[in-house]
Amino acid sequence: MANNFDEKSLTISNASLTDIYTASNKSMVVTGTLANTGSVSINVTLKKYDASGTATFTKFKEVPVPVGSALTIPKIVLNTSDKIQAQSSSSSGLLDVSLELLTDIS
Repeated sequence: MANNFDEKSLTISNASLTDIYTASNKSMVVTGTLANTGSVSINVTLKKYDASGTATFTKFKEVPVPVGSALTIPKIVLNTSDKIQAQSSSSSGLLDVSLELLTDIS
């Protein structure tokens, strides 16, 4: 199976934990951003859901992101059915999540 590059972007406009990407095969988040595009400062949480162990691991927890600022997401390895999830602390804050992915890793 060949390695493929992909991109996944989503805007979160509520305070719910939101699935950003679910791996269909072994994949890697090469890099990504969590950007505050709203008009208020927000706190951001980023999690990885491990489907094999049905456990969630926190990568960032309630990190402050001022208006117009962004956090860089590090490399994260995902196995089949693992998820990347993000959450904003504000129901009115806009959080843009962008992931650069390497998929179908063999």
